[in-house]
Amino acid sequence: MYASDGKGAAVRETVWGGCTRRALDTKSAEADRGAWVRGCLDGVSNAPQNPPTATVTRRSQDPGLLNGFRAWANDNNARNAATRTTELTTAQLTRTDYDIELTTTYTPAAQRQAGELAKAFVAWWDGDHGTDGVGRNVLILASDGTRLTASRL
Repeated sequence: MYASDGKGAAVRETVWGGCTRRALDTKSAEADRGAWVRGCLDGVSNAPQNPPTATVTRRSQDPGLLNGFRAWANDNNARNAATRTTELTTAQLTRTDYDIELTTTYTPAAQRQAGELAKAFVAWWDGDHGTDGVGRNVLILASDGTRLTASRL
């Protein structure tokens, strides 16, 4: 069951991926999705409950990843969406899972444009791009930090 491949790997991917997806869908987890994922994983693995004493989600900017996306967007008819992106942040949820957060110049009223940016980013994303772990979701944020949309990677 705990082997790195086979049925155990599929079960783990379903459970871990499900935990990260539920954290994304739960509005109460927005401030610290990593803590929510950790609680979910502890619950499904019968691990001892050790509530975190500090923020679990670790965010770090990744300008190299943003530049890679922009370069791809310039060659793939997504330049407009990419130029509206001001910052790319990796939000590490667990040791191996993270989300990508794109901060944009969009306002909260720009839902359609945010959706187009998310589609372009997902089309570009083909793996970890040098980041250790598994990228789960891309979140498009308005200029004021409000979430406009999210898509699975």
